[in-house]
Formats: sequence, structure tokens, C-alpha cells
Amino acid sequence: MFIIKIEPHNRGKELLKLHLSSNTGLETILTINPYSCFNQYIQSDPNPISLDVLYFTSIIYAIDKLIPRIEANDNWSRDITVSIPVNNKKLWESSIVPLKLALDFLTGDNWILVFEDIKEPYYINRQKGLFPNDFFSTICLFSGGLDSLSGVIDIVDEEDNILLISHIDGSGASKQIQEPLIKKIKSAYSSKNIQQSVFHVYTNKNNEPTTRGRSILFHGLAIFHAINLGVKEIIASENGVISINLPLTPSRTCSNSTKTMHPYFLKKFQEALTLLEIDVNIKNPYLLKTKGEMLIENKNPFLIRELATKSLSCSHGGGHTKGWNRKSYNCGYCIPCTIRRASIHKLDALLDKDEDYGHGLNALEINLRKNRKRLDLLALSYFLKRNLNLKELKREINLMAKLDNTNDIALMLERGYIEIKEYIEAKGDSSIKRLFL
Repeated sequence: MFIIKIEPHNRGKELLKLHLSSNTGLETILTINPYSCFNQYIQSDPNPISLDVLYFTSIIYAIDKLIPRIEANDNWSRDITVSIPVNNKKLWESSIVPLKLALDFLTGDNWILVFEDIKEPYYINRQKGLFPNDFFSTICLFSGGLDSLSGVIDIVDEEDNILLISHIDGSGASKQIQEPLIKKIKSAYSSKNIQQSVFHVYTNKNNEPTTRGRSILFHGLAIFHAINLGVKEIIASENGVISINLPLTPSRTCSNSTKTMHPYFLKKFQEALTLLEIDVNIKNPYLLKTKGEMLIENKNPFLIRELATKSLSCSHGGGHTKGWNRKSYNCGYCIPCTIRRASIHKLDALLDKDEDYGHGLNALEINLRKNRKRLDLLALSYFLKRNLNLKELKREINLMAKLDNTNDIALMLERGYIEIKEYIEAKGDSSIKRLFL
């Protein structure tokens, strides 16, 4: 059992700094920097429940990075107890059941949540800036990934007064990717009010690289803004194949790379928000679409073609690993990169080029005998060679969690797997294609 202690830390110029320590001797400093949020968008003191959500999701994110999964009994699922200070203890205690179900599903751990009354203010009044003339009707998560890019273009094409919410952690890649994309979108829709609020939430020690808990932080940042700006809906765009993210092999059952937008997680998290009396709905309009379908059906076909290859969809988060053959933020061999390339290939085969990735789809650059970089391709080939029919796909879906629209989801997965197979057949060398026969 890992027991986490939370203590205030000298915040300096930051919104908040907390010292987190475990009974096993691990410790880290969690820093929350809202950049210009309070100067540009939230002028009054933020709603206390919005601060609770912001700090709760940031703390979960930090704990997830603090405790190495290798120290768990099964080298994955950790037993974690944490007592979190909040403004309304009774309200948060009422939400513990769905919150725990959401967190356990998201990270694959056993969370024991305790809430206590705040002993000293989390938030310190700051000098107010000028009141902006902007108002927002829509809040949208924006990571710089291909799905969020496509979703933002769709929304901007139809609506106005849009606030994009972004998170930057230790890597600078996110910011370097996001800024040029937003600049292009603003240029294409120059008459519209499109703004971005960026939060820098990070820890000074990262002992666990998987960061499954980062997903809840994304939602926490958006909810924080929605509460204070009076927006009732958050758009979080993700294709259905990644949203469902079926385990590719038996050994990957617990280690899905993301469950950020899985319907079960969203359902339980939404139940918790209701109990917290937060009237904000999180919506993914693309659950029943493949990534390729998102691109093909995008409302601005010219802009998505121009920007698709400039986005970041890699599981390495823009961090170059040893042996990359080209300067690129996308490795080209992880599962998200493979699905990304398949979708761009479906949009326009000429847009999908090896030169845009650290690795091409060939055995020369991805050693199929000894390199760890082969593992994702081997897992993908194992799964796709099973050729699961609709009934079998529905069973796999329900093994993860019981869902209402399983049949529609299974049909979407069938189409998504066909996209991947067509891409590999067209772009893989003989050694790669042989894996999938």
C-alpha cells in the first residue's frame, strides 16, 4: 500500500506548489502554473469547486507519475491511499464511489480516496488584469494531436467564441506543435474569436513513465474553465478506435495506453461531477468514427490536408528516443503513430510519407528481431491476424466494460482495423507485411 501525504510548498509566483511524499520514501513537488489564465479569461476569484477539481486532478496526475508500477505486487496495479484537502468535504465524500470507479478504470490501480477540509487557502488573491471583451460559448480540449486538431477545425467552422484548453508538462514539444497549428486556424478563420488557455502542470521527479492519470488532468483543466466561464459543455475529440482501445494481446489487458475518452470512464466521471453539483457535460462527437473518417469528413478539407502532418500523435509525447532516423516528433512505429499514418493514408496516400516520421515502415528502421521498437507492431499483427468477427469484437468490448451501443462501436472498430491493414499493405516492406499475413 502506498500512502501519500500532501503538504503546502513555497509557491513563489506559481498558482500552487505542493509537496507530495509516500510512506516508501518517494517525494515530488507538484507545480501548477496557469500562465495568463487569470489575466485574460478568469478575472474574478475562481469558484471554490473549480479549484477543487483543478487541484484534485493535478494531484492524481502527480501521484501517478510519482509511484513506479514496478513496485506494485504485480508490477502494474498499485494500491494508493491519499487524503486530499478540499473546500467542501461532504460534497466530495458523496462522489467517492463513481470517482474511484473512474480512477481505477483509468489507471488500472486501486485508489482509496479520503477528503479533508482545507487548513489554509489553496488560492491567493492576485492582482486583476483588464476585463476582456471576449466571451466563450464553447470549450474544446486541444493537445496538438491529429484528433484534437480535426475536432477544433470542425467546431471553428461552425461556431464562434471558442476557448481551447491545453496542457504542457515537462516536454516543450506540445507548445512547439500547438502554436503554429493555432496560428494557421486563426488565419483561416480570421473573423472568429479563437483563444487558447495554457496550463503548465508538472512534477520535478517522474518515477513512472506511463502517465495514465494524465487523462483526468486534461478534463480537470477544461472543467475549471467551464465552471468559471459559465460554459455547460466541453468538447474532447478522439477517434473511436483509440477511445475504446481494445488490448492487442493478453499481456496488454491492463496496460492500454489511454482511456481518456473511453465511454465507461466518462460515464463514471460524469456521475461524480453530478454529485459534485457541477453542471458540465464532456462530449466526444467522434466515438463512432475512425481516425480516417474524422479526416475525410472534416468540414474544412483544405485546412486539414495542410495541417494533418504537422500535428503530434506519438505515444512518446514528442520525446525523441535513441535511433530515430529523421528529425520528427512522431516516431512512426508506436500504436498511435500507426493509426495516425493509416488515417492520413486514407485521406490521401500521397500525404503519408516516411520522411515525416522518425522511422519508416520497414525492417531496416524497425528491427524485427531484437529491437524493442518492434513490440508494438508484433502486438498489432497478433491482434489483427485474429480477424475477429462482429460478435467477437462485441465480446472484447464488453470484457473491458459494459457499454450501451456495443454493436455500433464494434462496426466502427471493424472499419478502423481495415484502415490499418490497408495502410500496412500499401506502405510496409515485405518483412512488415509478412507479419500481418
